Amino acid sequence: MSIIQDLQLISNDRVMSLDEKLANLLRIGTEALRLETGIVSNIQGERYRVRSVVTFDDNIPKGAEFSLHDTYCADVASEDSVIAYHNIDVQPGASHPCFEKYTLKSYLASPIHVFGEFYGTVNFSSLSPRNEPFNELEMDYLLLLATWIGNELERQQSISNLNAQKVMFEERNSLLNQVTNLAGVGTWELDVESGAVIWSGALKRMFHVHSDRVLHAEDILKFIAHDEHRKRYAEQFEKMTKTGSDFCYEVEIRTDAGETRWIESRAHPIMQNGRCVKVVGATVDITQMHIDKAVLQHKSDLAQNALKARGEFLANMSQQIRTPIHGVQGMLEALMGTSLNPKQLELASLATQSADTLLDIVNDILDFSKIDAGELVFEDASTSFAEVIEEQIPMFTRLAEEKGVAFSVSTAALQGQHFMADKLRLGQVLINLLNNAFKFTKEGEVTVDTKCVRYGKGRYRVKLIVTDTGMGISAQQQKFIFTPFMHVESAPAENTTQHRFEGTGLGLPIVKQIVEHYNGKIEVSSELGIGARFTVTLTLDDANVGAEEEKAVDQNTIYMPSKAELSALKALIVEDNEINQLVIKEQLKEIGLVSDLAVNGQEAVEKVKRSMAEKSPYALILMDCHMPVMDGLEATKQIRLLDQQSAEIPIIALTANVVTKEKEKCLNSGMNDFISKPVGVSRLKECVFRHLSKQLKNNVSALKDPA
Repeated sequence: MSIIQDLQLISNDRVMSLDEKLANLLRIGTEALRLETGIVSNIQGERYRVRSVVTFDDNIPKGAEFSLHDTYCADVASEDSVIAYHNIDVQPGASHPCFEKYTLKSYLASPIHVFGEFYGTVNFSSLSPRNEPFNELEMDYLLLLATWIGNELERQQSISNLNAQKVMFEERNSLLNQVTNLAGVGTWELDVESGAVIWSGALKRMFHVHSDRVLHAEDILKFIAHDEHRKRYAEQFEKMTKTGSDFCYEVEIRTDAGETRWIESRAHPIMQNGRCVKVVGATVDITQMHIDKAVLQHKSDLAQNALKARGEFLANMSQQIRTPIHGVQGMLEALMGTSLNPKQLELASLATQSADTLLDIVNDILDFSKIDAGELVFEDASTSFAEVIEEQIPMFTRLAEEKGVAFSVSTAALQGQHFMADKLRLGQVLINLLNNAFKFTKEGEVTVDTKCVRYGKGRYRVKLIVTDTGMGISAQQQKFIFTPFMHVESAPAENTTQHRFEGTGLGLPIVKQIVEHYNGKIEVSSELGIGARFTVTLTLDDANVGAEEEKAVDQNTIYMPSKAELSALKALIVEDNEINQLVIKEQLKEIGLVSDLAVNGQEAVEKVKRSMAEKSPYALILMDCHMPVMDGLEATKQIRLLDQQSAEIPIIALTANVVTKEKEKCLNSGMNDFISKPVGVSRLKECVFRHLSKQLKNNVSALKDPA
């Protein structure tokens, strides 16, 4: 039998182990090459290990290790080619490092490669020299044997890798099954061609299906509780098998036990040559999620209803509180305009301050409620922040003089700059900070400083810094000062009861909300007994100064009529509160306008009709919103429908309700403007003149150019 046949038989033997195959291959080699010893070595770095060995006297143990440089195989590893020494005494001779260590006289070896990498050697040797060199046939035998051994090692390594992967996959599959069971996830497969369905144990338990039951494709749809859902699911499933796109669905099902549940299932089609052959998926029970969602929705509805009720309550309280405040402030304003002795003037001033304080508290509460409901309106326009600050200087200068506190303001960094911002809200930030600074500062000074740096194209970072030398704020209180209804407390002397300063505790929370609207922040640094510093940082857009200012000037140009012009005009006051009737009438009289009075909306409509018939229409109507018989909104709508002339009469809402939605209702009903009670003479005058300007300027133009 030839060596090739022997190699073939050994290689194809499925019973023989790798070690047995290597030993048999070495025996074939020793016989074919007529050398007593055959070794398969594994070389790793400088270590040489005997992988398999055949000797005549079994004097080399399998697994023995040597230093590579102590073997002739070092020459094979170095050259990575066949080495043949038929007579070691001649070649390589006594100069070889191994000559004195071993008694070998002939040596033939070839490198073994496994998956293209050097593995070791197959080498044969003898204690006797050969008379002639190894011939080509013997060399071919050696190379054939090395290749065969390399192939066997590759096969064995591949089988070992596959077995390791199989164990790993089995472990992972077991772990996945445990995880899906713990997570309550059921998995499934559908063979599209045969209709066979495989459900995991977790999925069967989810649907209360017996573990032995065999399911088919047509059984799946029967679990879906409602016909329309069943139809929609079938359509989506068919679409998925055609397009190859994943799909996810939530559906109500009825289990085999008759229990109704909600499930979410994700499906993934496996496509071959554009055709869906299998679908795999995972299903999870989301019944509790649906229950929680329904509970959450119920709570959300309750919260929305509570917010709505609170809004209605605040609107009503605004009307009820601001209306008498308007009367008080109006009467005090009228009183202070009369001849009073110093004591009476002092008392009237104190009463005015109390009314102003009460109004501030009401405004704070209403502003905070608007912020909380997301209804606080910001009307951004070209605004000079420097002017906003400077407008407040006189008021706080008087306060500083009264308290004996130094007061300084620097707006140099803002001069010449205009930003898109709400002037009212910027002023609100400054006023709140300065009110606090003066409230807690008995001596020393209060300063206002500003900074402005460009922050990208068309934007600026603006800083407003308010510093005082007051009582200071403790580190503990600094954590809560921006929390609604929290107050700063002080201890005037040791071991005394803490004193709580007056106020709503809403000023700083409102400031914080306004600042955050402009992508900014407010920071505080303070030490007890030294003072406090509040730093507001705003991100403001640069206004197109030229165009915006021209537009503003054009819009805000108000014609200032003479007393003679005003005496020819007549206003209508629509108000049901007797005190407010008197206040508004006196204020219009001071402005220079005569007025008529209507106590409800229906009476106002009749008076407008009569004035039109008598060819003496009203130039302006001040309309309260909440009145008996007919409210101001309905009265406005009816007046607008009378004729073209009545449709152009300026109607100004004069109401104590300052909720945002109330203003929208007024404007939507056909009113021209909205002004909140209480209102002073100066604010009322500015509003009245603004709306009278158009017709008064038209009258002047007609006189100059009578056509």
